Amino acid sequence: MLKKSLVVLLVLLLAITTLAGCGGEKPAEEGTTQPQQSESKILRVGVMSNPPKLDPVFATDTSSARVIYQIFETLVDYDNDGKVQPLLAESWDISEDGTEYIFHLRKGVKFHDSIEGKPTANGGREVTADDWIWTFNYILNPDTNSPRAYFLDMIKGYQDYQDKKTEQIAGITKIDDYTLKIEIDYPFAPFLSVLAYNTFNVLPKEDVEKYGTEQFNFHPVGTGPFKFEQWVQDDKIVLSKNENYWAKDKDGNQLPYLDGVEFGIVTDLAMQWTEFGLGNFDIIEEVDDPYYEEAKKMPNFIERAELGTYYYGFNLTMAPFKDNKPLRQAFNYAIDREGLINMVMNGRALPASGPLPPGMMGYDENIQPKYTYDVEKAKSLLKDAGYPNGIKVELVYNTSEGHKRIAEALQAQFKQVGIDVALKNVDWGALLDAADRLEIPFFRMGWVADYPDPDNFLYVLLHSNNIGPNGNYTGFSNKQFDDLTLRARKETDPAVREKLYKEAEAIVREEAPWLFIYHYTTHGLAQPYVKNMRVPFFGAYSLKYTELDIQK
Repeated sequence: MLKKSLVVLLVLLLAITTLAGCGGEKPAEEGTTQPQQSESKILRVGVMSNPPKLDPVFATDTSSARVIYQIFETLVDYDNDGKVQPLLAESWDISEDGTEYIFHLRKGVKFHDSIEGKPTANGGREVTADDWIWTFNYILNPDTNSPRAYFLDMIKGYQDYQDKKTEQIAGITKIDDYTLKIEIDYPFAPFLSVLAYNTFNVLPKEDVEKYGTEQFNFHPVGTGPFKFEQWVQDDKIVLSKNENYWAKDKDGNQLPYLDGVEFGIVTDLAMQWTEFGLGNFDIIEEVDDPYYEEAKKMPNFIERAELGTYYYGFNLTMAPFKDNKPLRQAFNYAIDREGLINMVMNGRALPASGPLPPGMMGYDENIQPKYTYDVEKAKSLLKDAGYPNGIKVELVYNTSEGHKRIAEALQAQFKQVGIDVALKNVDWGALLDAADRLEIPFFRMGWVADYPDPDNFLYVLLHSNNIGPNGNYTGFSNKQFDDLTLRARKETDPAVREKLYKEAEAIVREEAPWLFIYHYTTHGLAQPYVKNMRVPFFGAYSLKYTELDIQK
C-alpha cells in the first residue's frame, strides 16, 4: 500500500497532469526546494527496499549495508578510492611473513548509551580489546551461523573452533586493553580489506545477550555516528545523532553534523523522483533511467564506475540448466547487451561476459568465450541442448521498475531465438531467501565488491564450499575452478595470483553458471543544500553520513 502522502500526491498529479512515470516531474532547482519544517538537521534519504537485516552479523546485501554503515564500525575502513585506512584501529603492524597483525585500538570509543529512547544494556561504556575478542568469537561461532563468517576462515584456529574442538578461536588474542593481535594461517593479501567488510563490526555483548540473536536485528547497538530509533517495516527507518561519538572534524568540531537520518522506503522510483523534486527527500540513491539526463545537469549528481556485476543465475542443481552447458551458453548468446544498455539504461553500464568487473585483478576482455549477440549461434546451441523447438522458463526478479524494464527488454530479445521467458517479481527478501535455498531455476541477482579483490567474486560466489547462503546461489561446482581459487587465496606473488584468477575466470565463462549481463556504474543525487556529498569507491550504498551536513 502506498503511504498516505504519496497517495494524496498521486491524486493531485492525476488531476493536474500526467503521471510522473510517463516523463517525470522536474526536481526543484537550487533555491526553490521546499525547506524542512524543523530547525533540526534531519537527513531524509529515499531508498528502494526494506532492508532484510540490520544486524551486521547476518546482513549480506547493499539495502541492509546502507543503514548498517551508520550504526556500526569496523577496525579499518576505506577511503574514497578504496584504500584501507584506520577507523576503530588507529594503526597496525604486520609481521614480515604476513601472518600476524597487531592492531592499536582507538581510545575513547563508546557503545551507544541509548536506542529507541531507552538506555542500552551496555550503558555507553568504552570499547576495549575484550570487546573485539568477544565479537569475533560470536561472529565465527558455528552456532551463530553468520553467512559471512567464512570470510575469515584463514584466522588461526578457525576450523577447530568451527568443529567445536575449542571454546575460543586461537588466533585472536589481547596484548592489553587497547592492543589486539590476530594471527592467520597463511599470508592472505586482502586480509585488511576483509576486516573492513560490514559484518565485522564491534558489538556490545550485553545488548546482544539481552535481545538474543533473533531480536538484536530489531534493536541494533553499535559505536557509529547514529543510533537506532525506529523501524516501521516497508515504510521508514529512523536514526538519531550519537551525542557521544568519538570523531571530530579537522577543525575540532564534533561529528556528526546531522541530528538524525530518516530512510524513507519507496519502491516506485517514479514516485521517489517526484518526492525528491518536492523537497521531501534530501538524497535519493537511485536515479531511474527516464530521469537520468535531467539528473546529470543537477549540482549534486555524482557518478562513477563500480566494482559490480548484474546477472541472472542458472540453478545448476535442477532442470533445465543442470548438466546442460549448451543451454546456458545459448542464453548468453541470445541477448544484445549493448542494445540493452543503450536503449534501456542510457548507456550507464558495460557489457559483461564473465563475473569479474573491469578494474579488478584477473579481468581480461580477451578471455574466451566473449558472449556477443549471435542469434544463429544461440539457436544452434539450443538444438545441441535438446530444445530444437525452443524452451519456456520463468525468471524471478525482485520488485523494481529498473529490474522490470531490463527483464522485459531481455524477454523480447529471448523470443528472437525461441526462448519464452515468463516474468515473476517478488520482494528482495523473499528472492534472497529462496536463492539461499537454491529453490529457483532462473533468477535475478547482482554483486558489488565487499573487498576489492577477485577472491570476493570468484571464491565467494562460485566456489563449491560456498553453495547456498554463503554466496554461490547457482550451485556451481567445478574441481579445477575450486583448486585454482584456493591456490590464489594463498599465493603472495601478485603476478601468479592474477594468472590463477584469469584461468578461473575462463572456466566460469565457458561453464556459464550465470547469464552475464552488465557491470555497474554507481551514482547518488542530493539537494544543493546537502554538503560534503560524495559517492564512495564501493557505491552510493556505502556512503557514511558522518560528515554530511545540511546548510540552507
